[in-house]
Amino acid sequence: ATFTDISGQGFIIAIATGRSAACAAHIIEKLDLAPVSQTDAGVSSRPGFPLVCTNGARGLRIVKKAHSDIIGDASVHAGPATMNRSNTMPTDVRSADETPRNPLLRETLVIDVEMFHDRLTEELTLKVLKLANDLGCMVNYYQGHYIYVAPRNERHLEAAERYKTLTGSDEFFVYLNDTTKDLSAQSFNEANSWGYKEAVRKGLPSKIIIFCDSAILDKVVDDCRVHLNGSSDPCDQSYSYNAHIIRGAPPFFVEVLNPGVHKGRGLVRLCESLDVPLEEVLAFGDGDNDAEFLTVAGCGFAMKNARDNVKELADYVTEWTNDEDGVIRTLQKLEETGKLMLKDS
Repeated sequence: ATFTDISGQGFIIAIATGRSAACAAHIIEKLDLAPVSQTDAGVSSRPGFPLVCTNGARGLRIVKKAHSDIIGDASVHAGPATMNRSNTMPTDVRSADETPRNPLLRETLVIDVEMFHDRLTEELTLKVLKLANDLGCMVNYYQGHYIYVAPRNERHLEAAERYKTLTGSDEFFVYLNDTTKDLSAQSFNEANSWGYKEAVRKGLPSKIIIFCDSAILDKVVDDCRVHLNGSSDPCDQSYSYNAHIIRGAPPFFVEVLNPGVHKGRGLVRLCESLDVPLEEVLAFGDGDNDAEFLTVAGCGFAMKNARDNVKELADYVTEWTNDEDGVIRTLQKLEETGKLMLKDS
């Protein structure tokens, strides 16, 4: 079986990622799954491609432009965050002579429905920006499709370029300060939101990433927990859950989201929107940000290359890594052993 075979049999394939919708769009385009299957009643039972992005902060339905007028709002129960296609498209900030590569900029894919979106509060946003400034760190400010950065030194610039390459986000990466001048002479204070005033004016973020050297990552995680939640130990009685903090992978950043926002909660909300029981969900993950995702699903698989703490939470560990096509090979094995039933098997 392939993903196309599985999808064609009525199974819903979705992606839950820490990346933005724009940075996941090329994966959805490459999968190229049919957008709709029809029930006997003629109603769409699998509308578009479900996507949980920015580590559970946002839930979307993405469709091919050619199918967007056909699908409508069938079988999706969108919450108060619902938006139409016209105001969820990214604003193109490139020069006129540039040809867009991203499917959302080319408009071969469009966001049909936003099912939910949990942004950081203004209070938490400003606390995180101040904390990063005090730690001498740069942040990525995720607002809409764009990632806003304000580097203060060459080390920050290197981290920004590394992350941009890692996520393929170059078309959505926006520098808020003049990186051609002396960065140390530029203003980073409370009056300009520690370099992020323009980004804050555009809107509150889905998440904020704090960059740091790998050698001090665990210390920065603890600093975030102490300053934002009151203690470095989540089991401590003084620990207040004011922010959800995730250790990044590769290990050179920390992610901060609203409390209660994570892939697991995103999966719950997605299933509610699609009327899919959680006990019927198979989930695959390998990072710290997959912890809740694997535990709330009916069956959670940790990839062979996952961190040990993630493997301990999962129901099973796959025989293969991500690079070895572990997800589809595991699904094929489940089909061969009669645990995944396809109509044509």
